[in-house]
Amino acid sequence: MRVLLRAAGAFGFDGFDLVGWATDPRARFRLSGGVEGWPTDWRGEPDPVELACRHTLTPFAWDDLPRVADLSPTQRAVLQELRARGLRGWTVPLHIPFEPGGACSFLCAGDRPLPQTSLPAAHHLACFAFEAARRLRRLDAAPPHPRSRGGRLTRRQLECLVLAARGKSDWVTARILGLSPETVHKYLEQAKARFGVSSRTELVVRALHEGELSLADLMDDA
Repeated sequence: MRVLLRAAGAFGFDGFDLVGWATDPRARFRLSGGVEGWPTDWRGEPDPVELACRHTLTPFAWDDLPRVADLSPTQRAVLQELRARGLRGWTVPLHIPFEPGGACSFLCAGDRPLPQTSLPAAHHLACFAFEAARRLRRLDAAPPHPRSRGGRLTRRQLECLVLAARGKSDWVTARILGLSPETVHKYLEQAKARFGVSSRTELVVRALHEGELSLADLMDDA
């Protein structure tokens, strides 16, 4: 956190707010430093920065929030209070495939304008900081490989799912794994039941989202 605060200062900001919205509560994180007053409670309303990040891939200044997301009167009032206190911000949305993602906001206090020439560099800093925090948080929350976590699928179910995700038929999967096609079908049906889905496509998507599969698993090396 101290490294990120020093880097933000070098780019002309007074502080930062780095947040990850992981599905697993153990993997969520929020790191802030340098500036007091950025609210974590929006008086019962959703965080407008998070709302805006879900609607755009490009960074935005907080002054532009009403144009990026549909804000409630309460959210607009809080933003006006922040501006009245001289607090300005610039947010980088951070999107990860199959994950909720997060955001890194850089803050300026005391009516100091955003350092426009530093924004491209701050964009890169946000990406590196988010990835570092995400990896550290996951290491704290669980072992790094999802298959060592005791997930929903058994070893055999996962083996069959990997091959099915690569487009292999039950017959081909059976030949590769030394099973019968009926047994392969049974394992995949059991996996669908564990995730509560009705098709193999849904099963692959859910397994990717839950970390049972990775994108590398879908690559057929044959």
